[in-house]
Amino acid sequence: MIDYVIRNARLGVADTLTDIGFGKGRIAALEPNLVCDAPSYDAAGCLCCGGLIETHIHLDKSRIIDRCAPQERSQLSPVKGVAPLKKSMSVEDVRARAERTLQACIKHGTTRMRTQVEVDPGIGMRGFEGVASLIDNYKWAIDIEICVFPQEGLTNYPGTEELLLEGLKRGAKAIGGAPRYDSDEAGQIKRIFELAREFDVDIDIHLDVGPTADAVNIYLVRELTEQYRRGGRVVVGHMAKLSLLPPG
Repeated sequence: MIDYVIRNARLGVADTLTDIGFGKGRIAALEPNLVCDAPSYDAAGCLCCGGLIETHIHLDKSRIIDRCAPQERSQLSPVKGVAPLKKSMSVEDVRARAERTLQACIKHGTTRMRTQVEVDPGIGMRGFEGVASLIDNYKWAIDIEICVFPQEGLTNYPGTEELLLEGLKRGAKAIGGAPRYDSDEAGQIKRIFELAREFDVDIDIHLDVGPTADAVNIYLVRELTEQYRRGGRVVVGHMAKLSLLPPG
């Protein structure tokens, strides 16, 4: 049964226009001039494609550039810019900023999103709660997945692991990390893998950022992925050090 139709849609590079019939939330028919009495929308030849996927965004920190103190460009550090602001971030503040960004993403076609959310004693669970409060309200338009992570360190920042555990218990689908800001980079990475196994969640790490190619962590991540049998469930982001490695 067709309950809604998008008419005159362009699929890919084809010159012909097609009607797309939907039934119970799924595509039920693809054909020109689909005959049915269901409500419809005329795409007027516009491209129709699957929703966009935002794989890495920080909803909890969006729209705060005006609050960050100026820094020397050569010493620019987003972490140093954000850390002093965390204590003043309320759940309501995070939610309001995140919602504006989320709405903009939806308007531009995003239908799936993984957002990194910081948890540490500086912000507590307020960032998590602000973002999590949006998930049900916008599930009609977008699937939001939270990745909890320690931005300012894990092994060297007492109280952070307890908050990571709290986020995982509250339903975070992934755990991440930022080992560059930890006094024990390998220790943080290993602990992340242990927690991912314990809670059976995916891993998404900010990895190998820095001005030199020294101390590259991707090799350890690869070893642990094999050891913990997490193939297909581990993502590394940023990876700026790749640009500093010899081409070979």
